[in-house]
Amino acid sequence: MRSFLVLSALLLAGCAAPSSSVPNDQRPHLEVTGMGEVTSYPNQAEVTVEVSFTRPRLKESVAEVQAVINDVTTTIQPFVRRSPDIRTSFVSTNKEYTYRNNKQVFDGFQATQSLTVKLQDLTRLEAFMEKLLATRISRIKRLTYSHSQTDSLQQQANLIALRNSLKAADKLCAELSRKRGAVLQVIEAEADRRSGSDWGGGELDMELYGKSMGGRSFRLTPELMTFGGRVQTTVALE
Repeated sequence: MRSFLVLSALLLAGCAAPSSSVPNDQRPHLEVTGMGEVTSYPNQAEVTVEVSFTRPRLKESVAEVQAVINDVTTTIQPFVRRSPDIRTSFVSTNKEYTYRNNKQVFDGFQATQSLTVKLQDLTRLEAFMEKLLATRISRIKRLTYSHSQTDSLQQQANLIALRNSLKAADKLCAELSRKRGAVLQVIEAEADRRSGSDWGGGELDMELYGKSMGGRSFRLTPELMTFGGRVQTTVALE
């Protein structure tokens, strides 16, 4: 799978009029806002599956769940790079009832356990899902995509936003026939991170009835991710 990075810059010429004071400084100044974007395709995925069985005896349901979890772990082992990339939850148990003939009927004891795996090579995602679906998992609860260099990409977006805020300040200074002085303050706004689609970014919760998905499907091709930066910069006027 080709992975590439696209850098794009958005310029927002939002500003305030020259002011007489800023915190700790009495010089006239401008406040400008800059925005920046960095886009990249994800390079890793995280899948959470659930195994659940109901049996007459609690011991039986727990044993079957753990047997399937062990089988899944063995099956996906060739696809993971590090042991921490596979995480399992504690086994939860519950009494299972169904409503029949106008009354609650006890069906047995239900045991449930989930397993989460991080796949750091998306070129193997299709083969990974084929192997996973061949096991006795009960449902796929979550499929999410992310990037291993998220912090670096966000920093790039913030730097683009800073440069754009200074460009906006230069334009305003030119209109005012003033010269831009020192940068007095830079405030980073909350990061705006999003994907091209909401799919693959939240709960999937796809039950598997005999591995039939009932017409549902999920996307194995990740959407483009966007990392947005927004800064408010205060510059002195000379």
